[in-house]
Amino acid sequence: MPTQAWPPYRVRTHNPSLMTENRMHSDDVARAHGFKGALVPGVTVFSHMTHPLVERYGEAWLARGTAEVSFAKPAYEGDWLTISTAADASEKGGGAAHVVTCTNEQGVELARMTASLPDAAGAVDARAQLAPAPPAGDRPLVTWELMEIDRPFPALAWSPSQADNDEWCRDARDELPIYRAGFMHPGLTLRSANLVLRQRFLLPAWIHTASRMMLRQPLRTGVGYEVRAIPEEKWQRKGHELVRLYVAIRAGEVTVAEIIHTAIFRPRQAAAA
Repeated sequence: MPTQAWPPYRVRTHNPSLMTENRMHSDDVARAHGFKGALVPGVTVFSHMTHPLVERYGEAWLARGTAEVSFAKPAYEGDWLTISTAADASEKGGGAAHVVTCTNEQGVELARMTASLPDAAGAVDARAQLAPAPPAGDRPLVTWELMEIDRPFPALAWSPSQADNDEWCRDARDELPIYRAGFMHPGLTLRSANLVLRQRFLLPAWIHTASRMMLRQPLRTGVGYEVRAIPEEKWQRKGHELVRLYVAIRAGEVTVAEIIHTAIFRPRQAAAA
């Protein structure tokens, strides 16, 4: 049960992905799938939800923090969001643990996250050592058959600059000074899971639904990382096709972060009116 709530954090959210390849962040395609308008990316909502944690714990959370977030309802451009954080008295592991919720102005819960600052990180998943597939040529349009379980994707070479990090912080309305000192925003870290999926397939419209992230050392701007991904499960639900990926971010031979990333990679089309 959550206890000892922190002061709420309020932020006006922004959709920075209006012109990206994922047209779920555009009004016309989002409305065709039954939404009232373009969706704010889940990684942006996650960015807002990490603000109180990093404000309180700073580099320590960026070095070994964990977060498991699920998205229940979408946020839209200009929504005022309230991020509420409380200690999680039900968590029995070592270190600090919290429940973080994101609600809109109508009081609707959009996302919920459990986050912790463990005393020590657990063992790295053995899949982080699996060799990625060789670089591919043209990206195929994603299909159920092509989303092959346990088959590694080609690795993504990823090296965000300080300018990239500054832009991310501006879009996320996050002014914490730690990000101006070369520490990568955790929302930008989580976005790498989207990028490695997008490098593998053409995805005209898709929806990020949940993630679990385990940080193992602070990620920094200007460093070259390799992002590896392996589909671990796929399923169908209410006409949607979903996948869960295991993602490892590596600096040389060291795994610096791991992500379990879930997305609707082929959403059902809304019925015609």
